[in-house]
Amino acid sequence: MLLDGAMGTELIARGLSTRVDCADAWNLTRPDDVRAVHAAYAAAGAEAVQTNTFGATRPRLKRFGMEDRQREICEAAVRLAREGAPGATIIGSLGPTGETLPLAGNADLGWLREAYAEAAAALAAAGAEAIHLETQFHPAELQIAIAGARAGAPGLPLIASMALMPGATGLETPHGVPIGKMMRAIEANLPDAVGVNCAVEAERMLQAVELLRDRFELPVWAKPQAKMSDKCATGQSKETPESFARRAVALVDAGASAVGGCCGTTPASIVALRAALHREPAKVAS
Repeated sequence: MLLDGAMGTELIARGLSTRVDCADAWNLTRPDDVRAVHAAYAAAGAEAVQTNTFGATRPRLKRFGMEDRQREICEAAVRLAREGAPGATIIGSLGPTGETLPLAGNADLGWLREAYAEAAAALAAAGAEAIHLETQFHPAELQIAIAGARAGAPGLPLIASMALMPGATGLETPHGVPIGKMMRAIEANLPDAVGVNCAVEAERMLQAVELLRDRFELPVWAKPQAKMSDKCATGQSKETPESFARRAVALVDAGASAVGGCCGTTPASIVALRAALHREPAKVAS
């Protein structure tokens, strides 16, 4: 399956300020921009698009005083994805809450399970066809997020993706948690597919895809970012779409069942990736 590319950096390129703006609220305040991003990815050939709800859990929305509008935000997000990409599978995106959690101990995290259950339920009620728990970097949150999403949207396929990069212990999350500990968290509560997204570009994501492929008898998803640049500040990357696509195709060859892009990738990246997957010249959709 060919997935879409980044949403966040595309909105940054359209004026979103990550320091002051709630990206999820753009579903209400800037719907034309969100719809246009989905439409551009659909025109590029994406078979699935993710809703603009990365931060739609209640703890994350609370930082912007938007927690009471969660259901409204999720409903708008699914509707805009459907309007922009009417032929694509609509996947409800949920990122980490951003809350500080202990790496050990027996803390009561029932509130965290409820946060994911509530958000997944809102996306399911709005018509999302799957839930993607993406950019997860804490084993406890990953395990509980899977349980919460299962409870909130029991009838939907569930994908769980980690953010991983080379570190002192080998592959680890941005907070230094080894991939082995993250995979054990997944084994404790299996989703329907596993994956890796963000954090690194495709060539440095290859080992993670191989390890997930060998560890789990589940489809593996991969959404690498564009090559490191100032992309998160401007929404731009200096890597060409063709360069991104050449590296991303290797993830499919390594066993990824679904591939797309994360931070810094654009509709042009997906055009190039589609062409590379089909071994044909890239043609930008009109």
